[in-house]
Amino acid sequence: MSFDWTDDLNTGIEEVDSQNRRLGEFINILAEGVVAGDREKAGYVLEELLDFSVNNFLFEEKLMEEAGYEFHGAHERVHELFIKKLAEFRGRYANGDDVAEELLTMLKGWVANHVKREDKDYVASVRQAIKEEGDETWVQGIMKRMFG
Repeated sequence: MSFDWTDDLNTGIEEVDSQNRRLGEFINILAEGVVAGDREKAGYVLEELLDFSVNNFLFEEKLMEEAGYEFHGAHERVHELFIKKLAEFRGRYANGDDVAEELLTMLKGWVANHVKREDKDYVASVRQAIKEEGDETWVQGIMKRMFG
């Protein structure tokens, strides 16, 4: 039931890939909780994942915007829906619902669809911006401006 990050999930942009690999870590924590019947792991993942996702999405959206990716608005709306869905899961969890398996299925689907396909759609724009700026320090500069 564990999740292994595979090369086909990488975008080739280290900061993006590093953040996306965290999703695999959350999936594995959640999967451990499902197997062990440990409901608390779902609560932990929901809290951490919400915080992580907000910051990760802000970074990705800034990256797309500064790279001039033409579909960044649509990509942002997909991010908003994901956050909304996580918030719904958190509310259901707080009400005592066992959401772990459903959340696990959603997260695996998110990686298979969003990370593997939709995130890769903006990579060409980001790579072009990196090329024009000289190197990947452009991406690191965005991170530094956003997160210090």
